[in-house]
Amino acid sequence: MAGLGYKLRCLFGVALPGFAQRAFYLAKLRRWPHFRHPRDINEKIQWLKIHGDNKAIAPLADKFAVRGFVKSRGLEDILVPLLGKFDSVEEFRAGWDGLQTPFIIKANNSSQTLIVVKDKAAADLDGICRTLAGWMKDRIFWGYYMEPHYRYIEPCIIVEKFLEQDGSAAGMSSSLIDYKIWAFDGHAESVWACTNRDSHGLDAYLYDFDWRLHPELQHFDGHFRRGAGELPRPEGLERMRECAEILSKGFPQVRVDLYCVGKKVYFGEMTFTSSGGCMPFYTRDYLLELGELCKL
Repeated sequence: MAGLGYKLRCLFGVALPGFAQRAFYLAKLRRWPHFRHPRDINEKIQWLKIHGDNKAIAPLADKFAVRGFVKSRGLEDILVPLLGKFDSVEEFRAGWDGLQTPFIIKANNSSQTLIVVKDKAAADLDGICRTLAGWMKDRIFWGYYMEPHYRYIEPCIIVEKFLEQDGSAAGMSSSLIDYKIWAFDGHAESVWACTNRDSHGLDAYLYDFDWRLHPELQHFDGHFRRGAGELPRPEGLERMRECAEILSKGFPQVRVDLYCVGKKVYFGEMTFTSSGGCMPFYTRDYLLELGELCKL
């Protein structure tokens, strides 16, 4: 169950979103936000939260509904196989026996809400259902980072095939490598690759599309750690770039999250408010560079 501090912060964001938005930005980044005349990508994401069409992007932030959008842009082949969609915990429990492992359970309307099941016999179904019930009941989570588009998403539970890293990349990461591509109205700019996710954080690498590493453009801390060595160039890099450019067309900015298993590219999600528009893991110069690419 979510703690009291979490609930109070969510309520603060729901009740006073404008004030909470500025207060959190100041507390997180230690500088005054310029939302009226935004320059860097964080400030422009904040501007879009206030002035953008939040209802329009809500279906694209919905991990179930976005599948239709991906298909409409001719990219059905990159969708992770869907094993089930459930509108209630009761539906999920009733469909449990029909699910084929390994699979991953996700909430469609939030991030970091997922459960991996590799062996149903060893899984705690009652415990899983309690967790899912908490996800389904949380209707104010969008206030935590003041991300108003999430309030328009009707929650559901989705189950997808579990993907596992293979090849040389498997030895570099204990978790499936997440290739987060920054894209601006059809232009893919860079790849932020995240590896070795655990309860304490992740290892982060920033690459351009010539697969040159740019640690000088990143900030590292206890959560966003500097990765050891370099990642092998993914075999599907050009396909990932192509997919990100197709999906981002028509949007001033979006982070397209993809996976690559062997040569096969898979869609993860579209993120319109990366870290709630308070990203601490890039340098000020790189935030400004990304901001220049975002045309409001």
